[in-house]
Amino acid sequence: MKNRFRKQYIKIARKMTLADIQAGAEDNNLTMDDIISAGRVDQSTNFFMGVFTRQGIKNVIDAFGLTEALARLGLSDLQITIDTSDPHTHRLYVFTGDTCDNNKICEMVVKKGPVDIQRDNLPKFPDRKPNLLQIEWLLLQNPRISFDEVRPQLPGQQYPGLGIGDRMLQILIIMTRRLRLEGLINKPRYYHTAFMFTKDFVFTNPNNQAILFSINRDLLTKYRLHTVAWAAHFDCIINHMTGQTLIWDTDYLILPLEKYLLKYFHSKEYQKAVEDKMKRYKFIIDLNKFQKIMQKNKIPIYEKLF
Repeated sequence: MKNRFRKQYIKIARKMTLADIQAGAEDNNLTMDDIISAGRVDQSTNFFMGVFTRQGIKNVIDAFGLTEALARLGLSDLQITIDTSDPHTHRLYVFTGDTCDNNKICEMVVKKGPVDIQRDNLPKFPDRKPNLLQIEWLLLQNPRISFDEVRPQLPGQQYPGLGIGDRMLQILIIMTRRLRLEGLINKPRYYHTAFMFTKDFVFTNPNNQAILFSINRDLLTKYRLHTVAWAAHFDCIINHMTGQTLIWDTDYLILPLEKYLLKYFHSKEYQKAVEDKMKRYKFIIDLNKFQKIMQKNKIPIYEKLF
């Protein structure tokens, strides 16, 4: 797991106290043991993820340099809103200026707890439910700029991204460790999000990992990410070995932090399962179908296809 912010952020995290992340709380005498019981966060607290106050999140954003990074993009006067009305699923919103959709730069939906990972396709997966931080939704966008050839629109995007994904991931890892959870998990809605996540994450299902690696091998060597992402979204990718259309419907991606999970996903058994399944795939794009759908939806194509 290589990330240029990792060492720097670990040092910053070590200096942050519970008082920093719970600033503004009515009871400043809470300890981590007060809000965590039997390895799980006490959902009765109204803090974000059971730990962070709104001011505490602002302190985290400041300490890890995100406020400064966003200011360089022209995004200032940050307003933070948290929604803990659902005791199991918490929501975080960050706005630049007034709290309206046109000013939204971050939206994150998370929950915590044991995850029942399907074991049908998993060789020798540990017989337990890992306790994980589940990223239900993560949106990072800059509403002040427009799409162009350098920053083309990808499926699901209303605005270009912020370019702070690596920073956010390291903060999430630190939060996960502080919550005493065993890893992070996410179910990618789109191919391009899976592609970006799998720099650090791995699919729990070896077949999904094989599909992703095969797309990267067969298509990203020929086409831009923009083209492949939309081809996956519009069901224009075909497995040349079977003639079947690829329907993007994947399972969980996991970033394991505990030793038993790290050991499993780095095991020879898991790696061999992925390699064996990759032999079943040879992906191509139905270029005629793709071109027609892109034209119909008025989405520009930034490369020569034929």
